[in-house]
Amino acid sequence: MKRIWIAGAVVIAVVGIAGIASLLFGARALATVPAPVENIQYPFEKGGGLVHIAVDDIFMGVGMLTAERKKDDLDTVFTGSVNFEPISKTAQGRIQVDRIRLIERTPEGKDSRIFEPSRIYDEATERGLASEIQFPKGNGKFPFAWENGENDYVYFVFNDLPDDLLEADLVITYNGKFPHKKHTAYYEDRLSVKRKSYFRN
Repeated sequence: MKRIWIAGAVVIAVVGIAGIASLLFGARALATVPAPVENIQYPFEKGGGLVHIAVDDIFMGVGMLTAERKKDDLDTVFTGSVNFEPISKTAQGRIQVDRIRLIERTPEGKDSRIFEPSRIYDEATERGLASEIQFPKGNGKFPFAWENGENDYVYFVFNDLPDDLLEADLVITYNGKFPHKKHTAYYEDRLSVKRKSYFRN
């Protein structure tokens, strides 16, 4: 009788250890599966991910707003870009961006909520160097200016945008000064965007 009891205890112990091992292995396997990440974009209705605007002798490229959001993220950072490129090696000019706004567009086509970037930085800043763009008012935001440089990227960041912001216009207000023109030229471009999102692991 004692042998039967011992044998039963051994079987229970083995089953228990196997069960614990199975639970631990299952938990480890689940832990290795990455949580899905939501990619959010605001592509341009005309131009997709990038729109090029000719400003006299300068090309200004505007990149769409993009963000990545994990399941437990409280805030989602959206980043867009503006890049400047002279049309030729001899092209000169100065472009000053006075404002960038994302203005919600209602189904009736009217303006609604307005969102403005919280941060402006360029490629040099991203590498830990001094900014190559100018901030005339010294506040590190608007206005900022690009002058007689090479192909430079400037990034603008929105700290968060609500999920119900489905259609909007990215509005860029700026001016240009060129050696062959007596007066400063003023511009404002409205670029329509629509929100898209998808999940990936």
